[in-house]
Amino acid sequence: MTTDESRDTDRTFRSAATFTLSVLGAALLTMVVALVWMSTQSGDCTDSMMECAGDEKYLLVFGPPLVLLLGGVTAFVRTYQVWRAGGRWFVWQGAGWMLFVLMLIYAAASSRALLDV
Repeated sequence: MTTDESRDTDRTFRSAATFTLSVLGAALLTMVVALVWMSTQSGDCTDSMMECAGDEKYLLVFGPPLVLLLGGVTAFVRTYQVWRAGGRWFVWQGAGWMLFVLMLIYAAASSRALLDV
């Protein structure tokens, strides 16, 4: 591997990692905003906050997976673009799959909140 190929691989990895961490941060921020919004609601919530939650519970359940889904689709589009340019596309594909898997885990874990109400 020449130094130019090594730099290209490093640059691709760095941009994919930065993108993935940015998407994860946006999903986490969405979750925190929903939790703060839920905690400001008044009422007698003896069993759980989800009992008294209104629209904010939908933001908590659907917001972060939507952010992760959009991030995963964007990563796969970037995979195609890098592949067409002859670059190291597998880094972007890994980022896309990681975001999709995290989306499925969060969606499966948070869907129970809608069933309990």
